[in-house]
Amino acid sequence: MKTYQKYLSLLLIAIFILGSYFYLQNQKNYISKVHTVLINILNKQIENEKVQAFNFAFALSQNETLQNSLKNNNAKKGYKILQEHMHALEIFSNSKIHAQILTKDFVIFARSWDNRDAGVSVKKNRPDLQGMQKSKRPHLSFEAARKLVLIASIPIISDEKIIGYLEVIQRFKSLKKNLANYDMNLLVLLNSKYKQQAILLKNNPKIENMIVADNEANVEHIAYLQKVGISKLLNNGKLEGEHHFYFLRAILNNNGDNIGSFVLIVSRKKLELFSAFESELDSFFTYARKDLYYSINNNNNKTDVFSCFEDTDTYDNQINISRGKIK
Repeated sequence: MKTYQKYLSLLLIAIFILGSYFYLQNQKNYISKVHTVLINILNKQIENEKVQAFNFAFALSQNETLQNSLKNNNAKKGYKILQEHMHALEIFSNSKIHAQILTKDFVIFARSWDNRDAGVSVKKNRPDLQGMQKSKRPHLSFEAARKLVLIASIPIISDEKIIGYLEVIQRFKSLKKNLANYDMNLLVLLNSKYKQQAILLKNNPKIENMIVADNEANVEHIAYLQKVGISKLLNNGKLEGEHHFYFLRAILNNNGDNIGSFVLIVSRKKLELFSAFESELDSFFTYARKDLYYSINNNNNKTDVFSCFEDTDTYDNQINISRGKIK
């Protein structure tokens, strides 16, 4: 082989290596952009779910007929009232919502979906309620109760004393339905160290040290993550699979503890469709990053729905306003 042919071969190899390197870098940067956008979409959907749950819980906690049923220990009446109100709210919201009343000692008083567990204590499964007993402030978070759920908990206060708690409980059906509009699948995982609290998930599939918390989860995605492992996804926040990309978002409880993960799943075909319009989406990516920045700042200052509850006096005023005592 002549000298110039050797140099030409080396040059072509160098061009190929550099081209491959820059392609992989661009691909990596693009995946990071998509990751930002998709997690932002998920955060928006979660915020909507939280606001809805809190609003419903607060409204129900101020219902005087419901409060009287609790004071008079009339669980049958409480159950009937909850059923009637939740049926109306489900029609309004177009989603399945559960509500329950707990006594001040954390015993189930009434539930909207059935009353078979009335009289059962949930104290050992609900360590998150202990702080509310002292502060008299509501909280809104994902909790490893008997299942992993989103719970909006409002103390029911009469004569400045807590007489019970009103809780609106939402699982993940409506969240998954909304994300499906973006052609995204959702897998919900709970850290297995909370298995003693989440007793109703004991027979659910496991992916290493994570329990699948969604009973309607896609079995193919579960099987794939069981095969390849979940460590890389947990460490890097994203995982490139054979046919899908997996993106991670932590689930925090009321104390800020990481109790599990949301896994957003997007097909390679969908990602290739995004890539075809990458230049048109650049402005959307930029907007999404800014939007995510403000979303993170809001989350650091607790959930937006509590912005009117900066202190206990303001919370009391909000209750009085709802009762017509302050104009």
